[in-house]
Amino acid sequence: MTYFLDTNVISYILNGNINVKNRIEELILQDNNISVPIFAYYEIKRGLLSVGATAKFERFDNFVKVCNLVNVDISTFDLASQIYAQLKQTGNLIEDADLLIGVSALEHNAILITNNANHLQRIPNLQIEVIN
Repeated sequence: MTYFLDTNVISYILNGNINVKNRIEELILQDNNISVPIFAYYEIKRGLLSVGATAKFERFDNFVKVCNLVNVDISTFDLASQIYAQLKQTGNLIEDADLLIGVSALEHNAILITNNANHLQRIPNLQIEVIN
């Protein structure tokens, strides 16, 4: 099975949240694929750089080396645009980064591990595992 990590989950790992760390380790031991969507990579990296968190920055770089970093192509933006239009019509918009992370997971038939189910569950057919 493939799991994508939302930005908040990566933050929990970097901050030493033992529950999140244990769950990710459990998934790895079960031979699951743990992936970081490029949008989550960007959100984490910009945040760490903006506050000069060099120790966490190094841990993040090491963490990404053992995960699969997932890039996107035009199909991701096409699908995200369609879902954005649907969400806008129903008045249920979510932030672009959340939409793009969710759509990336959806395109790869992955389960998105997050603590933001309230927004992400608005993406049709997205599989979510809530963790905190």
